[in-house]
Amino acid sequence: MSNKASSVKPILVVAIVLLISIPAVWLAIIRMEGTPPSIEIILDSPFIGASQSIGVSVEDAGSGIRRIWMGLLVNGREVEILQRTFPSAGFFAGGKEKSVRVKTTVSPKALELADGKGIIRTVVWDYSLRKWGKGNQAYLEKEIHIDTRPPAIELLSRSHNIAQGGSGVAVYRLSEACPVSGITVGDSFFPGYAGLSDDPAVHVAFFALNYQQGKDTQIAATAKDYAGNSGAAKMVYHINARSFRKDAINLSDSFFKAKMPDFDGRFPESSSDHPLDLFLKVNRELRRQDNEAFYRVTAQTEKQILWKGPFLRLPGSANRARFADHRTYFYGGKVIDRQVHMGIDLASTQHAPVPAANRGKVVFADDQGIYGNTVILDHGYGLFTLYAHLSRIQAAVGNIVEQGEIIGETGMTGMAGGDHLHYGTLIHQTYVNPIEWWDENWIKNNVSGKIEGAIP
Repeated sequence: MSNKASSVKPILVVAIVLLISIPAVWLAIIRMEGTPPSIEIILDSPFIGASQSIGVSVEDAGSGIRRIWMGLLVNGREVEILQRTFPSAGFFAGGKEKSVRVKTTVSPKALELADGKGIIRTVVWDYSLRKWGKGNQAYLEKEIHIDTRPPAIELLSRSHNIAQGGSGVAVYRLSEACPVSGITVGDSFFPGYAGLSDDPAVHVAFFALNYQQGKDTQIAATAKDYAGNSGAAKMVYHINARSFRKDAINLSDSFFKAKMPDFDGRFPESSSDHPLDLFLKVNRELRRQDNEAFYRVTAQTEKQILWKGPFLRLPGSANRARFADHRTYFYGGKVIDRQVHMGIDLASTQHAPVPAANRGKVVFADDQGIYGNTVILDHGYGLFTLYAHLSRIQAAVGNIVEQGEIIGETGMTGMAGGDHLHYGTLIHQTYVNPIEWWDENWIKNNVSGKIEGAIP
């Protein structure tokens, strides 16, 4: 045999070995891979109410996803709630899907499942050739609680008298823990808080009617449990309708000359126009922006009552404007704008010291548009007081101030035409009449006495 022939034979052997071993290695490493899929069960809450979406996220970077199965086990009875099979890309490629996210909607009543604890079981298979072609299997379960019954609400406070533009308080007990509960007034919601009673199911909610809500306004105690079930309880209440003063404000060129330059930077596009155009932007757009800023501040509150007794009024002051005055603005004998005054203007001596009306936490202390230098105190449970047009602020955000502690001085910052204090009261994000909270008898009859009568 020639040397040439003898050298070819080993090459052929090597080639044959490679042709056999490469597919074998590929089969062992790729198609026989042993890593099971990863599973994540996706639930907004472990509580399942009348209807709940349940999702599952699966990944298998190796051989791809073959099948997903999900069941719900409650009181020893299991029902299938999801089954999906995914296509193959061929023997050599495995599954087409490497990552999937699917969901199903569970309705316990339709599945004839009773309320109670249960388990979601999820099983996933991939396209590996292991286990005689059945693939790797992954298993995951998660505890759930089926709850299809709405929460019951028991009103502990009895009669509720509230004025249009006024404040009220309600005390109620929940049949189960609820993440959301309170008093719904028309389209507005006022959350309740636990803590005043040894019973954690007892809640207290301050609520309000805005100046536009009259006798036809619907008021009810409402709650939503962790499963999303909603409950409501009718309240016994009486709404006293109120009419509000109409006020005419005549604007002059001297007012524009004195105040409008302070707002040129707010609306630079109006700087070359008549001051009236800038005034309208300030009185409408900036006013709206300022109130939205205050609504953001008052969206969160201390979950404890910080105040006690009647609120202080600015000492030695006289009323210059009332709550919910309906203002009509005139210029040159013509009506140019209409706005509602959401506070009480109090005038005393120039730069008069401004005391905190009651104990509270400083949650805002800054310049705010038409209101100028402003301080807002949080008195807990959604009750806030606002002090605006200050010439000087003597309060720092985060500090607790005591009733009577000086937090600033009156002034004419913002769009004030003269030195005074604009004083406002809010229940969460609703302006209310401050006069009620200055009245010791009103507080005793409508707030403190009602709470004490409902909570032994």
